[in-house]
Amino acid sequence: MNIKSVINKATVCLFLTMFLSACVTTPKFTTNETANQFAKAINKNDAQILITLSGFPFYIHNQEWEAANDGYGFVLGKRDRRVFEKNEKLLAYLRKLVEELEVDSVDGEYIPVAEYSRFYNEFGPYAMEWESQDAYLFLRGMGDVEHIMILGVNKKTKKIEQIYFN
Repeated sequence: MNIKSVINKATVCLFLTMFLSACVTTPKFTTNETANQFAKAINKNDAQILITLSGFPFYIHNQEWEAANDGYGFVLGKRDRRVFEKNEKLLAYLRKLVEELEVDSVDGEYIPVAEYSRFYNEFGPYAMEWESQDAYLFLRGMGDVEHIMILGVNKKTKKIEQIYFN
């Protein structure tokens, strides 16, 4: 090999590396836009869009309401927490979830870390996991209680990595 062909190959490799890294690292949305798109996809029952917006591992926190011990009103009950490491299992779960879940407001309210104490019952022992993400609150409707959904968006990848709903 002569020096000219080595330089040409090095130049081509450098160009390809720069081009490919520019394509891979540029997120399409802000964390707020990602959260809002996720909420809209729930209302459209589009699990495929939900998967596209999801990162891994993906945590799902579901907490049902139950009657208060004193018989007056309702309190948050047992928390169900699931972790998904792969698309296939999460996609199957999300297909069922979108049939049951609906969001009234698809414009999420940003929850600053300083206000996480407002959501002590919702975040529970997992509050530290939420602190590394941007969290957005969505209203799901009122009945006897207020139903909410909170989405945790990875600040770097702009992917949803956690969902809480009651």
